[in-house]
Amino acid sequence: MKPGLASILLFGLGGLVLSATARGQGAVSRPGSPGELEVVALTHAQVIDGTGAAAREDQTLLIQGGRILLLGPSDRTKLPAKARVLNLRGRSVLPGLVMLHEHLFWVYEVVRGIGISHPQHHSFPRMYLAHGVTTLRTAGADFPYMDLKLKRRIDSGELPGPEIHLTSPYFSGDGDPFLGAMDVRSGDDARRVVRYWAAEGFTSFKAYQSVRREVLAAMIDEAHRLKLPVTAHLGETMSCREAAELGIDNIEHGCAETRDDVEPDMNGPKTQALVRALIERHVVLTVTPVDGLRPMPDAVRNLYDPSARERYARVITAIRSRRPASSSEEDPTATPSAHFLRSFAMAGGRLVLGSDSGSMGNVPGRADQEALENLVRCGFTPLEAIRVATLDGATFLGIQDRTGSIQAGKEADLLVVRGNPLQRIEDIENVERVFANGKAYDPKVLLAEVKGELGWH
Repeated sequence: MKPGLASILLFGLGGLVLSATARGQGAVSRPGSPGELEVVALTHAQVIDGTGAAAREDQTLLIQGGRILLLGPSDRTKLPAKARVLNLRGRSVLPGLVMLHEHLFWVYEVVRGIGISHPQHHSFPRMYLAHGVTTLRTAGADFPYMDLKLKRRIDSGELPGPEIHLTSPYFSGDGDPFLGAMDVRSGDDARRVVRYWAAEGFTSFKAYQSVRREVLAAMIDEAHRLKLPVTAHLGETMSCREAAELGIDNIEHGCAETRDDVEPDMNGPKTQALVRALIERHVVLTVTPVDGLRPMPDAVRNLYDPSARERYARVITAIRSRRPASSSEEDPTATPSAHFLRSFAMAGGRLVLGSDSGSMGNVPGRADQEALENLVRCGFTPLEAIRVATLDGATFLGIQDRTGSIQAGKEADLLVVRGNPLQRIEDIENVERVFANGKAYDPKVLLAEVKGELGWH
């Protein structure tokens, strides 16, 4: 049996079995009917379609061949005679999450100036999928060829996981402690490595905190020649305004901790001037409102390898010790960064969402749910936050015509949760089923496959 086959959900209702076929093949032929693709009917659900429109009650979705065949009111939707039916009363169906700042490695500490990370290409994809992430963009690669091969195996259906959009290794400079980052020292070097990673199949590029202006300028110019985007986690060497003037497409984590000198007050003149500059240049900001300090239930803690669990505890203790006592329990959404993002969105700026999973204590999938919840705590409505986490992410990736919202003809990338996230956003955590291109996964089975392996295997 190939790895991951045990992850496919076996429905007790009518004996439905969705096999681990290639991505896009989702549903399978009904036994005894060669060539006939089976129809799966999700009935009596609340549907939150990801567009920002009001939820629709008592809806039925028909899925066939990995795509949404039909969406309509349950009392007016005729079910095919041979359809496999799931009654979803009391459940909500949303688009699968499309998250734009994710990792496939775990950074656990910097020792004597050296940043160490572990590849997580077995556990992280299952973790993401189990929590409802069906599409992700890596936000920098420490192990680029492992990322590339993992993507190919997921795309072929050999392994379970979200659809992965690959970002290059970090383009950084002298002084970067992380061993996975590239020290790019000139514009010519930047152009060369952009062409190299694009030829290898990477579809975006990331600059990191130590990048030089000359390098970023060449990086953006060369990537745009190839019609590919550039994002950056900026630090002390570059301001958001400077990066915007160079033509950058995307900035990670906002601009509250860069050289831009914005005021904590989101209505301050410096803040507003920067907001206008970013919007005028069509710069998209990635929101990552997660601090890694959320209490971890035993069920999650037990997913970690024992030695990784110890390292995780050490990292969290170190993070807490560096914070002033008055802010140790501060809500991350009450920060200048959160204020800036609200101001940006209110002025018409485009946001996408990410979790920075693998960094600090951010657990893949679980941190993505927390990011969505914190976006609501930042002042966004649940409908707005869900759109940022679904259709807006898909639009940034250029795949909005096939995923990111629930619509007939689109891929069946769906998240089924118990409850109503529009009334209680924390219900996003109650994941019962995940569909990736019509293939159904049981979160409990996915998590069981990685128990004791997170942070190491």
